[in-house]
Amino acid sequence: MKSIYKIYFILLFMFGLTGCEKYLDVAPETQVASSSVFQTQDGALAALNGIYTSLKLKGLYGTDFAIIGDASSDNGLIPSDREDAGANADRMPHAYLLNLNANTTSILWDDAYVLINNTNTFLEGIESVSDMSDEAKTQAVAEARIIRAYAHFCLMQVFAQDYNFTADQTHLGVPIVTATGASNQPERNTTSEVFNFIFQEFNEALPDLQNSNAIERAGEDFNFINYFAALSLRAKIYFYTANYAAALSDANQVINSGRYSLISQYTTGTFPSAGLGDLEFINQWTGTSIVVPESIFQLYINEAGEETTTNRSIIDIYTSNNGNAAHAISADLFDLYEAQDLRLNWYKVEDTDQHVFKYPGEFGAAPDDTPYSVIRLTELVLMKAEIEARNGQDAVAQGLVNQITARANASSITSTGNQLIEDIITERRKELAFEGNRLFDLKRLQRGFIRNDCSADICTLDYPTFLYAWPIPQAEFNGNPNMIQNDGY
Repeated sequence: MKSIYKIYFILLFMFGLTGCEKYLDVAPETQVASSSVFQTQDGALAALNGIYTSLKLKGLYGTDFAIIGDASSDNGLIPSDREDAGANADRMPHAYLLNLNANTTSILWDDAYVLINNTNTFLEGIESVSDMSDEAKTQAVAEARIIRAYAHFCLMQVFAQDYNFTADQTHLGVPIVTATGASNQPERNTTSEVFNFIFQEFNEALPDLQNSNAIERAGEDFNFINYFAALSLRAKIYFYTANYAAALSDANQVINSGRYSLISQYTTGTFPSAGLGDLEFINQWTGTSIVVPESIFQLYINEAGEETTTNRSIIDIYTSNNGNAAHAISADLFDLYEAQDLRLNWYKVEDTDQHVFKYPGEFGAAPDDTPYSVIRLTELVLMKAEIEARNGQDAVAQGLVNQITARANASSITSTGNQLIEDIITERRKELAFEGNRLFDLKRLQRGFIRNDCSADICTLDYPTFLYAWPIPQAEFNGNPNMIQNDGY
């Protein structure tokens, strides 16, 4: 039986390292671990690195979870110049078509529980490490707990209805898994139970990250969960549960920390692209790191030596290079940008369609390598702007959102009241396009959508809809009488 508990046999593969402070110089695989890993600090830190690597599995930020938010909403479009290679299941045509069944969602479900199991394996083994300081263990445990909680949140975004779908949050969520070797007949927890667990994990782990620097690392700080990354993710989760007061409190701590800064002006430069000549792109979105001053937590996708994305990196899904893109931008979104908006340089015409070049990576030697922003300061600023507008603080909200419009060379937003809230939501849609949020914003707002530019059978979706809670994979029902399928499948 293949289920989330059978996945427990897929653990972390670890290998020797020359020094724990450099452990991120080597990217471990995500399979086959033994208790010997936790005999040394080097092994334990390599295991922690494996958890971060698991975030980049194909079902998560390697492809699926990163794509769904836009492809399955009014942002996405299947391009007309898409070749046959782009129509295969691993290119996720079902996401845009909303052709959902108990087989099309299995990779995301499985990989999320691989990640959860990897964190459980780590948390069960780390206390046995004899040469690791208590401070380093405390920090490592806190990071793992944050990632485990966030993985449950990602599952809830896809496989459950929005938080306020029922007034008491008793509608079904996903199974909470906190131990290895558990029963192979899991029950789904309620939405309330899952989010109580998520917030408990964050609340208990955050103090252990606040002043912790016990683990020395090579690489950029934004590639790891630190106190501000955890705080930002908790703000995002509060935001998606419509607990706007708590989201604002967390966002303010990050914004006012002085640790991050908004890019004041997007700039453009010309870069060569294979088969397309010289194209103009936004400088801050090219190279091996993106929007660095405001990066809070980002992942480097498809890094050399990693086999976590099944050769399907973000750039391979969005950019065509002679007609092989799997997903493109709809005219519904493209037409929201003004002619002078610099963000139009995220989109380029190839053959007949506008394709997404928000993740151009490094053109040339490694064109498929590109980072992915899990959360950045811009998202928190737009979050704060929307909440302040909801609180009637129009001037404050305008000041915040116009930091984003100004740097894009777009017109300032001067509306007030309910229209201001709507304008900020639209600005959020434009600025965070293809960062995986739009579908989940629609769910949070309890809205459907209309695709005027549509190449699917489903061009209009009214809220509520069973299509906002994706089907549980069929494998979970094999021999498990406790599993309950979502409505409509």
